[in-house]
Amino acid sequence: MVIGIWITIIILSILPSLISLIFSLILIKKKTYIKPKKNQIYAGFWFRLLAGVIDYIIIVVISIILAFLPVIGWILSIFLSWLYFAIQHSSSKQSTIGMRLCDLIIVDENHNKIGFWRAMGNYLLSNLSGLLIFIGFFMIAFTSRKQGLHNLITRTIYLKMK
Repeated sequence: MVIGIWITIIILSILPSLISLIFSLILIKKKTYIKPKKNQIYAGFWFRLLAGVIDYIIIVVISIILAFLPVIGWILSIFLSWLYFAIQHSSSKQSTIGMRLCDLIIVDENHNKIGFWRAMGNYLLSNLSGLLIFIGFFMIAFTSRKQGLHNLITRTIYLKMK
């Protein structure tokens, strides 16, 4: 009984990432990447890590507050975490609060603002990068455009303003 519950939890936690992987590979059209402007560079691993830590501190504070609501609080915290990243990445600022503090933005391969669905796919796939022993995140340090696995799939780039 307990094993069946854990298998169900694992499947339900991986399923959204796998679905977004399939949709990203099917729907996002392949285009060539353009180079950053003179006042921009590709955002490296450490800047992105710092921005991520700031964002996750914000998410944890919100989740702790929502934890006082028994079951609905847990569901709301997952939903709000997803919305936090998807809405802010697809907004006119193109960044979350942590990214703004580190002068980072997220763009597509043509340096245009990404849409909500691409932002959602990027967020869900970043969870998949984390599940794979963080290999998807460590790729940021070694790829030419500083892209993680989730960025390569959704064809997004993080840029830092000089």
